[in-house]
Amino acid sequence: MWRSIFLASLLLVVPAQAADCTLTNARYKQPDAPWWLTFKRVPQFAAPNQMAAFYLELPNSGVEMQGGVSIPNGFGSPLWSIEGPCTPPEFAEEGAPVEFCGFLDNTQYPAIYGEYDGKVRFLDTDAGAVAPEQVILPNLAASLWYSNYRQTEWMDGIDIGDAFTLVGCD
Repeated sequence: MWRSIFLASLLLVVPAQAADCTLTNARYKQPDAPWWLTFKRVPQFAAPNQMAAFYLELPNSGVEMQGGVSIPNGFGSPLWSIEGPCTPPEFAEEGAPVEFCGFLDNTQYPAIYGEYDGKVRFLDTDAGAVAPEQVILPNLAASLWYSNYRQTEWMDGIDIGDAFTLVGCD
């Protein structure tokens, strides 16, 4: 009898934990690379059309890049952007101030996608939206490949891409 009660209580707890995984606390990892993507609350003084915020950890470079998801006027899809130090710390000039760069050129406005129940669609940015199983940031890997991060992030055997898989929630 106690075993039945215990199992029933587990069934009630597990869905509640899954429901708590939203775009404000979801953590993702590249399947074949050391990159981590973590969503966080939108900063208080962010642009009014910013719907989500995240940071990207590049452990080979020791850098954390800041990203955002917004829906600009006239667009129906959520668009992503990212910025961080233009150069990995090990290649920066000693004593020089850190310069920040956006890693998409001015002609790129890529949408951000999520995989929900095996189907890919635009990332759901509504308040309290459930975190997707995967997040896809088109052009992320190519944008960083054509930057100063190519030397530190692309090592032998690392296959970096644009998709991140949900590993949990903070």
